[in-house]
Amino acid sequence: MLSFKMAFSHDILVKDLDGDALNDTVSLDRKHAKLLVRLSRQDYKKLHSLEIKNLSSSSSIDATKNGFEFHNDQMRDGYSCHFRFNPIEAKMQLIGMTRYNDGNAQLDGSGESSVNLLTGRYIGNWNYFDLKKQKLIKMATISQPFKMAPVYLDRFGDQIPEQYRTTCESHYTKNKPVSIN
Repeated sequence: MLSFKMAFSHDILVKDLDGDALNDTVSLDRKHAKLLVRLSRQDYKKLHSLEIKNLSSSSSIDATKNGFEFHNDQMRDGYSCHFRFNPIEAKMQLIGMTRYNDGNAQLDGSGESSVNLLTGRYIGNWNYFDLKKQKLIKMATISQPFKMAPVYLDRFGDQIPEQYRTTCESHYTKNKPVSIN
């Protein structure tokens, strides 16, 4: 029974998310592959994300200072999405994402990045494997604008992290030296 509780201990978070001093809940609905939120300001009505088709068995929810973080880790890569209550819209808003990738067997393409959706800034720290030198090279930090319309929990699904992953790969490809092969 203890191991069952530990395996699912990061599926539910109880915390005041909407700033009214009453506990709210965030949970992972693994059966329907969705994030569920119940806010006290909205009479604990069930609010949910779109389906997260690539939800891994190691996905989890953790508390942050001003909201919660959803982690979705796969075999050699993964991402985290940071949500905070937007008092003007009275909704949970995606405010940032982080991503990591372990690259291939030579660690080519390995690294990590983050995007702050409130400031519209992308920061990437990536590596490539130089075949001539036979070593892993750290690329210069990539700092680029990242524009995205506000995303609220009810519009969050696989397409958001996928758009972020595509942006990371594009920045990596543009900044990777061409003459390494």
